[in-house]
Amino acid sequence: MPETDEGLQGDELAFKYDEMQRHIRDNGWLQEKVDDILQAGINSGEVLELGCGPGYLGLEWIAQADGSARLVGLDISPAMLRRASANADGYGVTGQCTYECGTVLALPFGDQRFDHAISASSLHEWADPVTALAEMHRVLRPGGRYVISDLRRDVDRTTFQFMKANIAADMRPGFRTSIRSSYIKSEVEEMLKGTALATATVTEVQMGIVITGRKDAP
Repeated sequence: MPETDEGLQGDELAFKYDEMQRHIRDNGWLQEKVDDILQAGINSGEVLELGCGPGYLGLEWIAQADGSARLVGLDISPAMLRRASANADGYGVTGQCTYECGTVLALPFGDQRFDHAISASSLHEWADPVTALAEMHRVLRPGGRYVISDLRRDVDRTTFQFMKANIAADMRPGFRTSIRSSYIKSEVEEMLKGTALATATVTEVQMGIVITGRKDAP
């Protein structure tokens, strides 16, 4: 069951989530996700970030990508987008980033708009992940690559305790809910069967799961 299809709403919650994500970034724990994106060949072009939250994944990526790279972040929460815009200014990349409010279930973009797509820690929140992934595929250009990472429900106890210990006490109940709402590898593989993402690779990593692939030319 999805954790929520309404995003993390409100300025206070967005502030706390921003603090948590900044802590993750400052300790270098976000770099593995950025490395996955770069290693997939996503280092230039116009990239869509689904469920961008306060923006740190895309901002870390664009700081390490080709100077011509552009980022469009989409989130359902206006409060998160305000945080993301402020953070882009802090990174000095405002001219390379655009943030838009919308739902992954009906992306407000035309067909074949983006070169690539990325997402982190958002898949488990989508009410209809198959529809969301189909929408992502629709807005990708042929040959476009995607990297989607998330938590996984069967993460080992030591890793779970480590992640929980690095989250503020008042955010831990939400973290446990996120873990319970996340998918395991076999569920994602079953989800992708018969879809445009059927050829995607699903990989378990220590703290979660990663879906990588490329949109085939018609």
